[in-house]
Amino acid sequence: MPLQPGEVKTEHIASGAVTTPKIADDAVSTAKLKNSAVTTEKLATGAVNGSKIADNAVTGSKIRDGTVRAEKIASGAIITAKIGEQQVTGSRIKDNAITTEKIANNAITTAKIVDRSVTPAKLSFTPPSVTRPITPAIVTDEIANGAVTAEKLSFTPVARPLVPPVATDEIANAAITPEKLSFSVPVRPMVPGLATDEIADSAVTAVKIAANAITAGKIASGAVGASEIQSGAVSTDELANGAVTAAKLDPALSLGDTLTMFPTPQTVLDQGGITATTIPATVDLSGIIPVNTKGVIVSIACINQSYANGGMMAYIFRQLGAEYALQVMAPAVNAPGISNGGSVLMPVATDRTLLWQAYVSGNNSTELVIYILGYIL
Repeated sequence: MPLQPGEVKTEHIASGAVTTPKIADDAVSTAKLKNSAVTTEKLATGAVNGSKIADNAVTGSKIRDGTVRAEKIASGAIITAKIGEQQVTGSRIKDNAITTEKIANNAITTAKIVDRSVTPAKLSFTPPSVTRPITPAIVTDEIANGAVTAEKLSFTPVARPLVPPVATDEIANAAITPEKLSFSVPVRPMVPGLATDEIADSAVTAVKIAANAITAGKIASGAVGASEIQSGAVSTDELANGAVTAAKLDPALSLGDTLTMFPTPQTVLDQGGITATTIPATVDLSGIIPVNTKGVIVSIACINQSYANGGMMAYIFRQLGAEYALQVMAPAVNAPGISNGGSVLMPVATDRTLLWQAYVSGNNSTELVIYILGYIL
């Protein structure tokens, strides 16, 4: 017997009994579908068209990388906010697209301007006309660094490095400034001072040594020989006790003689106002030396009282006609001055006298003083 319409209820249908052939076309409506029942594999290829996609339903995560091509982007859709920082490169900018209003104030610096691109028409002023040759000539600080190329030179520039190198006599005096040196120039005075190993051998010449700069401590032992000692420079004060041996004495003084030194030099002559050459004269020593004295140690001083020109000097003789034993010259200065002669040991005459003479030339006045420092018996 056939079933009546509506007789088959849900409970009458066994699980899995409704197969595809049992479902009429278009019988499964939206209300018949369970939420999330339509999975990816249930969708036919191309079934999801534009009308099936809700507005704002396609998010960034739903779009495959590289899928949005130029034809998918609407005109004017890419606004400033859509462009990443530093993403617009030169190749993305159309030729002549950057107009004046697109350029920010002070954006065009010197480095942005191509060489020789600023013509007179681009200037806001009329450049002055320049006559040739330029007077005065262009000086160094008016030429920009790197502005003079090889083509601007009237000569062939020297290749570097120079072969052979520049010699000392090819460098002008004062041409090397401190900026040209690869090292710092020391300031004066040097702190600390130069060390011994910083001075080249033979670099300290006579002209480099100041007067009285060489003290006893600077002279090496044995460095002063006979040739370095000035004649008459060794006086009694320079002789160490016991330094004058018998071999050093004049042959006229026999060995075994006794030397007696005065506590202070004995003045035996002090004559001033000598303005002309004197004749040889004697000075009597009998008041200070005993009979049979064989020799005396004598010293003289020639004192300048006034000087105009010429010269003044004094002599001590052993005897008339003999060569002088001691000579001293007064200083040639227009002021009082004194020249002390060295001391000398010389025989004395039996009458205990010595001979002296003063020589004066020019318009001068001198004073002669003779001292006896000691005697030998």
